[in-house]
Amino acid sequence: MLLAPLFFKRWFWLFCLALGMVPVAAEARTVNFAEISGQVAGVSSADLRDPLARVLSALQPGDTLLVPPGEYRVMLGKAGLTVPAGVTILGQGGKSVFALVSEGGEKEYREFLRPQSGVVLEGITIERRGAFPLVIMPVVGKVQGLTLRGCRFLGNSAAYPGTYCHGLQVGGGELTRLEIDGVEIRGCTYGLFQSNQAKGKVEGILVSNSKFAENESSDLEFNAPNGTMRDIVVRDCVFRDNRSKNASGGFAVGFANVQKATVQNCRIENYGAEALHVEDRSAEVLLKGNTVVTASTLQNNGVILVVNASHGVVIEGNYLDARRNGNATHMVLATAGGSKFEKPTDVIVKDNILIMGAATKKWYLEPGVEAEPPTGNKIIPWESP
Repeated sequence: MLLAPLFFKRWFWLFCLALGMVPVAAEARTVNFAEISGQVAGVSSADLRDPLARVLSALQPGDTLLVPPGEYRVMLGKAGLTVPAGVTILGQGGKSVFALVSEGGEKEYREFLRPQSGVVLEGITIERRGAFPLVIMPVVGKVQGLTLRGCRFLGNSAAYPGTYCHGLQVGGGELTRLEIDGVEIRGCTYGLFQSNQAKGKVEGILVSNSKFAENESSDLEFNAPNGTMRDIVVRDCVFRDNRSKNASGGFAVGFANVQKATVQNCRIENYGAEALHVEDRSAEVLLKGNTVVTASTLQNNGVILVVNASHGVVIEGNYLDARRNGNATHMVLATAGGSKFEKPTDVIVKDNILIMGAATKKWYLEPGVEAEPPTGNKIIPWESP
């Protein structure tokens, strides 16, 4: 008795899409992108940008775009695709792959998805398949609530040197409540970043249970020298094998002018620059319970660095292993960063385990930066293997 009405609703929805019409949504719907695009399974050789654009424009708050396992080729043009407010794009275990190519050349900027408020991406893999500059997901305008869960962003930067690919860009408006859970960002330039010029407001980011590997610059660059950024939590994540050759960049997590931030219970391994970087008036920052192995190998600034008028930074209960370091880096460095800058204040260093390398230095805390003298830290001296 129910089959006919359900069949009619589905048929009517597909018919309206084919005509470019948008039926009025009486209830939340699930639309199967494989059926809409004609790509039922396997690898797509056709460009599916137009079908994807049409179906996205027709979705209403509460609707779900189901993307079954398979590969869906999308040729990017000059403008990205908007994901309407309240829409979920649902894949399966990262096996639902959008393979991105470009109709332009190596110098023509491209972007993929621009999410609006309440958008959820789950189980989707997005992969760059060409040498062109790309931001996979720029978050612009006023966005309240954005969730990425179980997704993969693959930039393939090693295969396409000389062109950048960023995972997420923020700061181009007002963003509140961004949740990144169980996400992998690999082979990109920046995993998440905000440009120095951006004046937007970002508030309430939670990054958890996620993996960052083989990125060319910083994995998470919470950078707001000219904007507002606060309430950032990064926990239970893995950061590995950063590819930056520039000693002044390529952090696992960096904060600049960020108020209230935490990095906790993360593992960070194989970084040329400092693993954790706090600068530029950042305040109320907690770095706790993290394991850092072999970081700051290209410079002597510090495995953990606090500079430039930052305030109220607590470095507590971390395990810093520098046995593979051959350079004379500091394990912890808190300083002004130059004569033109103000020194940090109210820095606390306590209950950390520091395993020294052959030339590493325990710490340098510039006079006047400490809230109180370091306590409870265990220093394990270098032993030649």
